[in-house]
Amino acid sequence: MIESLYLHIPFCSYKCPYCDFVSVLEGDIKSYLEALEREIEFYKDEEANLKTVYLGGGTPTLLEPSDIGRILEVVLEGFPYSEPLEITVECNPETYRYKEFKTINSFGVNRLSVGVQSFLEKGLKALGRMHTSEDSIKTISDALDAGIKNVSLDLIYAYPGQEQEDLLKELEILSELPVRHVSAYMLTAYENTRMGKLINEGKLETPSELELTKIYESLWKGLKDLGFKRYEISNWAKEGAVCRHNLNYWERKEFIGLGVSAWGFVNGIRYGNTRNLNLYMEKLNRGLSPVEHKKVIDEREAYEEEVFLGLRLVRGIDRNLVKIPAELFPFLAFPDGRVAIREEYMLLADEIISQILYYNDIPEKKEVSRYG
Repeated sequence: MIESLYLHIPFCSYKCPYCDFVSVLEGDIKSYLEALEREIEFYKDEEANLKTVYLGGGTPTLLEPSDIGRILEVVLEGFPYSEPLEITVECNPETYRYKEFKTINSFGVNRLSVGVQSFLEKGLKALGRMHTSEDSIKTISDALDAGIKNVSLDLIYAYPGQEQEDLLKELEILSELPVRHVSAYMLTAYENTRMGKLINEGKLETPSELELTKIYESLWKGLKDLGFKRYEISNWAKEGAVCRHNLNYWERKEFIGLGVSAWGFVNGIRYGNTRNLNLYMEKLNRGLSPVEHKKVIDEREAYEEEVFLGLRLVRGIDRNLVKIPAELFPFLAFPDGRVAIREEYMLLADEIISQILYYNDIPEKKEVSRYG
């Protein structure tokens, strides 16, 4: 049963130096939206009961509000859905203001994800962002005034030059804002990005391991002090503000991904659309599917996904799902018959999860522990 739908809007006004998502600075928005409508037709016969819709990018708020309204109209005409339906739109702080937010709220948008990344001039400069802290604060205020009560913001930490004191300043500004959700991501500068190349060449330096540890500890403890409850490695929410769309991903529920480079999970198959924008539109203009990759998830892969995705969540996974090597016990908690990564060690989650999966891939491996 398909419960979520993601639409990728690839248009941006500039390219961030750390971004490796498919985004374009110029393109025929009208033709792209027409292609999206054609792609929807490929999935109308799938069993669905939508609970979340998410417009990501790119920068969806480069579209006219009427375009967002049209997309949602086509989606909700094409698929059954349940109320209350969570509809999220990603937003760059220099784009929409009160009038635009009021319009998209009238179309059903009830959640906004604002790409703040940093409230400091130092951070915005390091990350190559073109907006200001004032833009971010104005965006959040206007969205709330327009009736979009569930506002989330994205922060990036461990950017070049960041120190613990910078993170504390970010939290001080955040403490004055009535947002209900925060996503905080450690900077990942892939090799194919401008920033990644500069770091590899030694022209940019990210925080040392010691400084990163200080930044990270200040982050999760500071958000906790502000009343945000962590529910996933990179996500914190106040009461009732958990992102249901992303939670569906981590719970391995089926979802449709639409748009260039989008991924989906339908009928036990993970699929990916072409990353070539022109090819994406050309195929759909000819009545062909833009899917370029398909992977049937077998039993072993399903198990690994359940462990990997489940251990990203603070609540963890069923204790009986895995055997745990004794050396990992100090990093884990075992509440109510479950196993979870301790919050202070979530920075090491990828390594911990990899070791658990490796341990459970060795036939007849036995753990020796009082938790057995």
